[in-house]
Amino acid sequence: MNIAIRIAAAILSVPPDVLAPMVPPMAPPPRNELESQLRDEIDSALSGSCSSAVTDSAPLFLLSESETNFVNCNSGLPGTDGDLFKKDDELGKPGTYGEITLLGARQLFYHMGLHNNNHEAQNNYQFFDLGSGGGRLVIQSHLELPSVTRSVGIELSPTRHNIAMRRLNELKSNDDLKRIRHLARKSWALDYNHAAAIDLYEGDLFDLDISKATHIYLSSLCFTETMLERIVDKMEAEGSALKIVASLRLLPLGSNQGGRVVALGDKPWQEFVQMTWNRGGDGCPVFFYAVKPTA
Repeated sequence: MNIAIRIAAAILSVPPDVLAPMVPPMAPPPRNELESQLRDEIDSALSGSCSSAVTDSAPLFLLSESETNFVNCNSGLPGTDGDLFKKDDELGKPGTYGEITLLGARQLFYHMGLHNNNHEAQNNYQFFDLGSGGGRLVIQSHLELPSVTRSVGIELSPTRHNIAMRRLNELKSNDDLKRIRHLARKSWALDYNHAAAIDLYEGDLFDLDISKATHIYLSSLCFTETMLERIVDKMEAEGSALKIVASLRLLPLGSNQGGRVVALGDKPWQEFVQMTWNRGGDGCPVFFYAVKPTA
């Protein structure tokens, strides 16, 4: 949370969450001119085809009826039963699309501890986006964060996965992927060059190997409790390298007491992060969980 909000809350003797919605979403300020240039380059590179969700003029992420049914599990989700999303009627369906903005991504990275440019940056952080849509968050993490040596996204919708791959291939073909990543290292004054990878998969997130993931983001607003329980079980059973999990919904903890290699902390903290559906508002609450080994 913004340090100014914390100070103001202390002065006024109110919880920081009371003031947070009153402050416009802001990204952490760039630390030098090179980082400011880096952000401009990334904003330019990721504008256009990956920049927004459905609009009246360009319904880029709009799915066919059959694909919407597939994503919503009306015609079945690989590896799950067909009723998985049908139990929480008050939720939107997974076929509904919205995404984190470029500014919101910088807020998210900061709160997840990925903006460190000290010795911590030499850790092999691996950022995973489970439900990566058009892939912009995954690509931005690769371009902007030298601390991240592998960025991974998985998306069930073929249409949205194809959009992500198109953007990634464009950045590769015009050499922007390599050039901007190099600028990021320069802006962090890093003289080492870890080999960095980016992987975008189409498929069921429950089939993805997350054993090397250190940071996981869940755009979970349309996930039911049943699905969230399964995701928590998967992360705690397989996520041996996990450090931080961020989710748009509170996660149901304690359902898997056996076979865990890590445990999500039971005291998540909340921050406000800008999304496409509240770009001009106060941001969307995101819940962050510190992860600890069970042994």
